[in-house]
Amino acid sequence: MVPLLQLQDVTFGYDREPVLRDVNLQIHDCDFLAIIGPNGGGKTTLLRLILGLETPWSGRVHWAGGGLPRIGYVPQFSTFDRNFPLRLRETVMMGRIGHRGWLRRRTRADGEAVDRVLTDLGLAAFAEQPIADLSGGQLQRALIARAMVCEPEILFLDEPTASVDAETRGTLANLLAELNRQIPVVVVTHDVTAMAVHVKQIACVNRRLFYHGSGQLSHSQLEEAYGCPVELIAHGVPHRLLHAHDECGNE
Repeated sequence: MVPLLQLQDVTFGYDREPVLRDVNLQIHDCDFLAIIGPNGGGKTTLLRLILGLETPWSGRVHWAGGGLPRIGYVPQFSTFDRNFPLRLRETVMMGRIGHRGWLRRRTRADGEAVDRVLTDLGLAAFAEQPIADLSGGQLQRALIARAMVCEPEILFLDEPTASVDAETRGTLANLLAELNRQIPVVVVTHDVTAMAVHVKQIACVNRRLFYHGSGQLSHSQLEEAYGCPVELIAHGVPHRLLHAHDECGNE
């Protein structure tokens, strides 16, 4: 199967200091990939390379077809200014700019796309609310809606569960699993447990990339990736982090 995205021997850093070395990674049409690793290990840098915001020192980042596909991107919750004077509907409409360009007027198709994604994500009732009045979970769904309204071919999310409560984390994980029936999903996260049953592949990033296509990690693999002893603990009970998965679209 031809990958949608392929990184080959990618090395990159800042001020002559390498952050990532000899990274190899493939992302396919059905993938639900979690990118995990310690702070400073290069997760965000890897995402910036994938999105074309940085250029590798060596190696290459290659998209199928030779050019960037339509990409949906959900930034970290904490970087979004929720006091900006916008209503939810206007926030989501910003995701259509890639379709019409900055200078073109909104079209009926834009409005219909926004209405559709608001309904799909359970946000229609809050469409006219200022984003400052939304709960954390509602705002996170709004950011996902903004990314999805451009009808992306792949969805990237940076720490989507970091600033929401446990119930909202479960809701978002189920939402991402539903979206993954249509497109590949890539999540950068410190805590994969909230979406563990849905994730199909894991990339541990700590200067180098350790790829696990089975969606399971051993203690030794985690220790190698994090550079220190790591325990797989949930509520005090050791457990297998992830389970096996069928191909996308299958039960």
